Amino acid sequence: MKKKKRKKRRPWLDYIEYLIFICIVKFFSIIPYRWASDIGGFLGCIGYRMDARHRNIALRNLSIAFPEEGKGRLAGIAKKSFENIGRSAAEFLHVATQKADVVPNIIHDWITVEGRDNLDKAINKGKGLLYLTAHFGNWELLGITLAAIYPLNEIVRPIDNRRIDGIITSMRNVTGASVLPKKGVLRDTLKKLRKGEAVVILLDQNTSRREGVFVDFFGHPAATNRGMALIALKSESPVIPLFIIREGAYRHRVIYAPEVILQRSKDLERDVISNTERFTKVIESYIRNYPEQWFWMHQRWKTRPK
Repeated sequence: MKKKKRKKRRPWLDYIEYLIFICIVKFFSIIPYRWASDIGGFLGCIGYRMDARHRNIALRNLSIAFPEEGKGRLAGIAKKSFENIGRSAAEFLHVATQKADVVPNIIHDWITVEGRDNLDKAINKGKGLLYLTAHFGNWELLGITLAAIYPLNEIVRPIDNRRIDGIITSMRNVTGASVLPKKGVLRDTLKKLRKGEAVVILLDQNTSRREGVFVDFFGHPAATNRGMALIALKSESPVIPLFIIREGAYRHRVIYAPEVILQRSKDLERDVISNTERFTKVIESYIRNYPEQWFWMHQRWKTRPK
């Protein structure tokens, strides 16, 4: 299969996007947190009405995941998912643009942390930490919260507009998180783990057949990146499921869940598949409990088995 060529970026268009983004960031940075969240939620609801393409992707995904539910129920979940994305983006822009010494106070006011004993047990093993999470709740706010507790590294795909990517990277770093580029990520991740640091991996997106394995996700085979299982097996770092749950409009609860114990045999490929499926089942359990908080607009089942 031929690799799709990326469209050429137009510098003038990139600059206009950058200027618009700067204005948006400035606006959300100066208004109160609650106002930012409410305005973001309102914009998310408008997005549900206006963005037919992503609305249809969300509804199609929901019908695959919950075939027993009626159209009205699925539409309600999709709309709340759009609202959550809007609120999450606005909250992140507000929090991440405050002074570094103010951010811990905001975290304390709006975010509670549960399961710290699971984190402490994992830290005491002295092999670094692998956080398993997803595009769930306000995952960007989760990164800021984690970095304030323990040294954190995030694996992210760079944004095509380099100016905007630079700004967002600096905002993610407000409490000290480091961003690991995808190129050479295996080597960099193992290096960070050997230093005893944490690496967070979002394992809920579609990937290619070359990079992934097919595992069960809501009863259907989903191409899932094999990297986390490979890293966990090689490094022996504990895998801690970690999720941020929106409670009401403004508050959040961060949950450090118990470590996922890896399955090991003499067959590496089988171990990669079985552990990737275990990780995926953890993510699915949170989505089933809070379906309106997952990113349904992504084509999770796009890559199909041959």
